[in-house]
Amino acid sequence: MNYFEKDAISATLLKSIVKQSPVHAEERMKNFKATPTMKLGTAFHAKVLESTEYDDLIAVAPDCDKRTKAGKEAHAKFLETVGNKTVITQEQSLLVERMSEACMAHPQVQALVEKCYATEMEIDFEFDSMACKAKIDMVDDEGTIVDFKTCQDASPEAFMRASANFSYHLQLAWYARAMGLKWNEVNAYIVAVENTAPHGVAVYKFSKNAMLNGWELCKVGVGMWKEHKMNLAIGDGTFPYTDEVLELELPVWATNMNEG
Repeated sequence: MNYFEKDAISATLLKSIVKQSPVHAEERMKNFKATPTMKLGTAFHAKVLESTEYDDLIAVAPDCDKRTKAGKEAHAKFLETVGNKTVITQEQSLLVERMSEACMAHPQVQALVEKCYATEMEIDFEFDSMACKAKIDMVDDEGTIVDFKTCQDASPEAFMRASANFSYHLQLAWYARAMGLKWNEVNAYIVAVENTAPHGVAVYKFSKNAMLNGWELCKVGVGMWKEHKMNLAIGDGTFPYTDEVLELELPVWATNMNEG
């Protein structure tokens, strides 16, 4: 059984739970379909972390016009050969080359790559009596955790917002737990690489406060998932938000406008 087929709590699941609800998270996992941006990220990860296996993991589609009969036939023949590989376009293939070159030219990335002994490390573990899993980009045996992210803007202000919006701190705190370490016992890094020219690269290390916040979110997410599963097991059903009537307040900005 491969990593994605394992029925266990992952950082991806937790991020979806805390962002909206366990019901929404479960639905997204059932109907997941990779977007072009996700496929680009997958190819970039393979290029940087599994370069010797890149051709076994990634397939580049031929440049053909699928609006024509000949183009459709050429593309169909190509798809017959790809198997389980992630398919990217010719343009994305060039982007992967440029992004990986920019990434590996960064001195801090080079230092982290030299320091870490394992890539794409898969870990199965248990937390709060629940089966859990993690797949970590890079680790060493001294508490170093590294995750690579592709993004539109790797600048400090923009990536700070992206980290909060996409719960990257939750993800790295979950990885710490997977390694058997506490949130304050790891050095958690994110390598942010822009997916447009000039493919800027920035290396960030999460503060202890961010990691604590991330771990608290992990615990909340696991608790919500556990309750959701228990409700399903006893046949009570589950509601994305609540089965009660909620009082609706105005946001702060709307209240301030009324006062003005």
